[in-house]
Amino acid sequence: MKNMLKVVVCVLVSVVAYSQVWAIDILAHRGASGEYPQGTAIAFDKALEQGADILELDIHLSKDHNIIINHDADLKENVGISDKIEDLTLGEIKALDAGYEFTLDSGISYPFRNQGHTLLTLNELFERYPNAIFNIEIKPNDKTLSEILWQVIVDYRMEQQVTVASQHNKAMGHFRDISGGEVRTSATVGELVEASLAWSSGFGWAFNPDFDVAQLPYGITTKPYVRFFQGKGVAVDLWTVNDIEDIERSISLGVDGIIGDYPSRIYQALEDAGDR
Repeated sequence: MKNMLKVVVCVLVSVVAYSQVWAIDILAHRGASGEYPQGTAIAFDKALEQGADILELDIHLSKDHNIIINHDADLKENVGISDKIEDLTLGEIKALDAGYEFTLDSGISYPFRNQGHTLLTLNELFERYPNAIFNIEIKPNDKTLSEILWQVIVDYRMEQQVTVASQHNKAMGHFRDISGGEVRTSATVGELVEASLAWSSGFGWAFNPDFDVAQLPYGITTKPYVRFFQGKGVAVDLWTVNDIEDIERSISLGVDGIIGDYPSRIYQALEDAGDR
């Protein structure tokens, strides 16, 4: 009886370990941005309520060197003005309505206007969600932003809760240098091109990645390509995946994370697949 109990326990432990290894993370793209104004507190709140594992966001520097969460360098998409974040102070940015341009019916209505939604700083985000996991993309190719980002991460002791991404070699290279490998990083565009060329030419065996995560566009990703990165010890996230059929295909590819505007859709698909 005792031996049988040991066997059962071992099996259960193995099942749990296997599920933890293969569980697919839900990365909420700018929060639950398909239903709420991107990058705002309500978008991140709702993303976590809908089952998101990781909050995905983009950052820029304000004129007075505060880290502002927003996808674009300008504010046209969400605030409705063409001013750039780098030309405005934090006070000026905080006076803007981050829900002004958000619509779910092609402009017939704007349900989040004048509701007090503002753009967030990274400090505010860390303070609001001290136990959350974050994927932070450095948008401009700016070493200064890399330095300030690293300092904020250290100040809030978020080294183990953050993955830093950037398309740019200069910004990413500088961040890796000053952080000394204490934070996970994603591949730059140049690194992905290098990896793709190595893989497609048959020299993938010689490729040694300097990154922890490959964040790939959904439309070009195949299962062998996913397995190539995972074989190098690199996690694979797909973006931006919103249609249910595409989410289901992403799951079938065996990726490590799915980035989307609708965390609830990804959660439901994972639940249907037995991953939740």
